[in-house]
Amino acid sequence: MRGSTHLPLDVPDPFHDNERDHLHVLMSSATDIARQVRQILEESSDAPSLQHVIDTIDNSASEWATPSSPQAKSLLASLEDLYHQVLDHAVFRQVEVFLTVLYHLRIVIPVTSIVSTWFDLVLRPALREPKLPTATVRFAKELVLVGLVTFDEDNTNKTKDFRRRLLDLYLLDAHSESSGEDALEWAELDKISRDKRECWKSNLEDILITFGMKCPQVGTCQIPYPPS
Repeated sequence: MRGSTHLPLDVPDPFHDNERDHLHVLMSSATDIARQVRQILEESSDAPSLQHVIDTIDNSASEWATPSSPQAKSLLASLEDLYHQVLDHAVFRQVEVFLTVLYHLRIVIPVTSIVSTWFDLVLRPALREPKLPTATVRFAKELVLVGLVTFDEDNTNKTKDFRRRLLDLYLLDAHSESSGEDALEWAELDKISRDKRECWKSNLEDILITFGMKCPQVGTCQIPYPPS
């Protein structure tokens, strides 16, 4: 038909071919990142440097655009598999690598994934460990803060529940020096357990204070500053 813009059926559409090629490259990038993270965690002889992986993530994540992108979903699913298959919390280097990767993926991690999955799997144990590098603990804190301050329109209740849960953990789980019951329990703990409790309390307090400063309108009505 004269004036038609449709391509003949037997002629490839270069626009869609390029789009498919680009999607294939992005998916390959997600697969490569997961493979390289595994190599680093397992200390494989052909493992790339962590910085190389981070550079790849930083270059790729901006193109993945949203947490709902297939590339982000694929990589996060692979990382969860890696956690269950490889990660040992007693091997601090592994925890450092894993948290560094998660931190650099924070723009594509759904907030529901942080509060429902990664907090219990990785973030909470890291915040209890006094021997982790300062930078690693900072990454864990920043990821928790993402879960506190980011509202997903479809999951606002989860964010609110996470805020309440974190305050409850601070008030109920972290020890209080002014509590007689806690003082007795504290006296029975060995040094390692005491250090972990102190670390946990300090990190929770830092997170809650930072959240209160970032969101003061919330801090006064839903999740107050930690008590002194």
